[in-house]
Amino acid sequence: MAVQIQLRNDSAANWASANPTLAAGEVGVETDTFLMKVGDGSTAWNSLAYVSVDKSQVSYTHTQGSTSNTWSIAHNLDFYPTVQIFDSASNLVEGAVSHTDANNLTLTFSAAISGKAYLS
Repeated sequence: MAVQIQLRNDSAANWASANPTLAAGEVGVETDTFLMKVGDGSTAWNSLAYVSVDKSQVSYTHTQGSTSNTWSIAHNLDFYPTVQIFDSASNLVEGAVSHTDANNLTLTFSAAISGKAYLS
């Protein structure tokens, strides 16, 4: 049997109109904006802050300006990210990814290229 988890949800207008107080740790999602708030058990919806994510903590873009068969990337994300690589003409390319540790990786290509690597 599959398990389904459903978060409390409604439109932004309905949340604002009802202005409920979410239980501590309860998540509310605005279905039209996809923004979320997390309750503390005492603060009404309209006074809660939206949940935010610091993108610098979960993604990194590396720009390789000079052509090279090997790109060494210090991303400092503190995890082993997935990698998408695009050459300077914006074509998706494949390369060998070797994670040195949770903050560094090396990309190796069959030919020297320049471009961007998107890590997340």
